[in-house]
Amino acid sequence: EDKQVYLLLHGINGNSNEGYVADFVTRQVAKGNIVAVMVTRGLGDSPIIGQNILHFARTSDVMAAARALKSAINTLSKEQNKQLILAGVGYSMGAITLANYVARSGNKCDLDVAVGFSGALDTRQQVHFPRSASLWQPFIAKMMRDTFLRRFAGKIRAKFNDDQMKNLMRAQSLIEFDEAMFVEYNNFEGLDEYYSEMGAMGDFVGFETKQDEGRVANVSIPLCMVQSLDDPVGYWGTYHDPEKVSRTGKGWLNILFTRKGGHVGWSLGMNRSIEGWSWMSDVASSYVEAVGRVRSKRLNAV
Repeated sequence: EDKQVYLLLHGINGNSNEGYVADFVTRQVAKGNIVAVMVTRGLGDSPIIGQNILHFARTSDVMAAARALKSAINTLSKEQNKQLILAGVGYSMGAITLANYVARSGNKCDLDVAVGFSGALDTRQQVHFPRSASLWQPFIAKMMRDTFLRRFAGKIRAKFNDDQMKNLMRAQSLIEFDEAMFVEYNNFEGLDEYYSEMGAMGDFVGFETKQDEGRVANVSIPLCMVQSLDDPVGYWGTYHDPEKVSRTGKGWLNILFTRKGGHVGWSLGMNRSIEGWSWMSDVASSYVEAVGRVRSKRLNAV
């Protein structure tokens, strides 16, 4: 029986123990599917050799993980004559990175399908969301700073001067933290360059030509981005005109907006311990399974 293989990308300061990750893993393993979780370098007590600590404009880690899984799948498919699908599922920052990888890799993407929750496409637009910057980002910025100082203090102090350290300690929002930490540590020219490199639509100019659309036009696999309009952290404006975005390139990009759902939420009922993150898990798996059915029909028709 054909099964799916999933590559999961967690949120900005998470790891493989996150509740939404565990929910998805549990449900898929019960179906006999395989799930691999890529922990962001340096998080979850993962070691880092050298000075290249994490930043979220990097897609090479996802590429390496997807390529390794795809190689194993190809070997297994030949040995057992199975049609295994490799699907990527990302949450929050993981969704941003996943979409960016899919767009940048184009027709060389090792994934067959991808789904992202509470992410963003053009992260340059995030600076225009004051509600997030003033209400929720301070909490995220503090957690990130605490993590970085606990895990990478020696590496940061070896590279930063006193003024850079002061700016890092004073960062009040995630945007300020990005500028004080990621831009300075990785020698980006500024926040705009960092956000331009981070998002799948980071080089978007307009819808007039494929060149104006930027790298999002290179998406070559079914990619579904799920976003709640009441998300207090991620800005729906990063999707520009969703209808037009869904027609960029060859039309592989799907966007699902919901009125409510929060950020990596979509709770069903008042007691999360009963339903967990079932809505997200079911949306991701049903989308992947639908793509699998279409793919099987096409392969059988040849």
